[in-house]
Amino acid sequence: MVRYYILFENYEQGLRLHELLDGAGVMNRIAPAPAAARGKLCCGMSLLVEADAIDAARDVIAREGAAHHSIVPMEDQLRPKRDRYC
Repeated sequence: MVRYYILFENYEQGLRLHELLDGAGVMNRIAPAPAAARGKLCCGMSLLVEADAIDAARDVIAREGAAHHSIVPMEDQLRPKRDRYC
């Protein structure tokens, strides 16, 4: 399953876009930026957006002129058993 990670130069940009997307009813969640997607400008924070909501997220970004570094599609990076010890 492909998910989209919106990356940022700093966490303030990420929190601002998170607020804008929430206000527009676009499902998203704050997540660590995947190691494979981190670049020199990425702050380590990302917004995770499902494939069915990425067009709406792009519309909000364009309409609001929201700052972001990049949008990276990646195969599912979530690991359901991570941090489970039993």
